[in-house]
Amino acid sequence: MLFYIIIILNFLLLISRFLILQVNLILNETLRLYPPATMLMRQASKKVKLGTLDIPAGTQFYLSLTAVHHDTDIWGEDVSEFNPLRFNESRNHLASFFPFGIGPRICVGQNLAIVEAKIVLAMLIKHYSFIVSPTYVHAPMLFISLQPQFGAQILFRRISN
Repeated sequence: MLFYIIIILNFLLLISRFLILQVNLILNETLRLYPPATMLMRQASKKVKLGTLDIPAGTQFYLSLTAVHHDTDIWGEDVSEFNPLRFNESRNHLASFFPFGIGPRICVGQNLAIVEAKIVLAMLIKHYSFIVSPTYVHAPMLFISLQPQFGAQILFRRISN
C-alpha cells in the first residue's frame, strides 16, 4: 500500500513541476511582450569603448526594453506572436530579456512581483474560467508603462463548486 502512495505522490510532484514550468514560460513570454517598464536609463560612470564608439563618462543611455524584446534578430520572425515555448531554449545573449532591469540595479521587487502574479493567477483559475471579450481591440499604448489603450475586456464565469 505504501508503495502505491509513494508512486502517486511522485507522479503528483512530477505534474506540479511540469505545471510550474509551464506557468513560468507563460509569465516570461507575457513579460517579454508587455514589460512592466518600457525603458531604462543608465549613465556611463567612466570612459568606455563600445565597438567602434568612444563613450565619454557621464553619457546617458536610454535602453528600450520593448525594442530589445521585439527584435527579430533575437526572437525570430514570430516576435509579435505569443509563444511561451521560446523560453524552453537558451538565449544567445544575457541582455535579450530583462523586464525588471539587469545588473546591479535590477528591480528589488522582481521576485515578489512574480510570486504575486502566480498567486493571483492560481486564485483566478481556481474560481473562474475566462475568455477575452469579442469586443476587445488589441492596442498596446506606451505611457509610463505599456498598457492596453482601451482596457482589457475579459469575460469571467464563476466555476461552480
